[in-house]
Amino acid sequence: MTSIDDTNGSLTNVHVVDSQTDDERIRVRETQFRNVSVEVSAWIGKTRLSFGELGDLRPGHIIELDQAVGAPIEIVLNREVVLARGEVVEVGDEYGVRITEILSDKGN
Repeated sequence: MTSIDDTNGSLTNVHVVDSQTDDERIRVRETQFRNVSVEVSAWIGKTRLSFGELGDLRPGHIIELDQAVGAPIEIVLNREVVLARGEVVEVGDEYGVRITEILSDKGN
């Protein structure tokens, strides 16, 4: 760190000793991040439609997706990071996802 010496206005180098270890800093950050919320989505598939096809959609029409029935769906964070894959399950009156695979950031 650089500071100004009050006696003559010159710059001096000051070394600050940090009493926190890297492990302690990591633990503090992990604790802070545990309460941060992110959007989690389950994507069952996708397709491309022209504006004309979109304009022709009516109740009862079916949009075919690129995934086979029963294929794993993707669990996505903040609409961009695929975190895991899983299968759709019933949870009472709602849908849920049973995680079948956690993806690492290496090679995915």
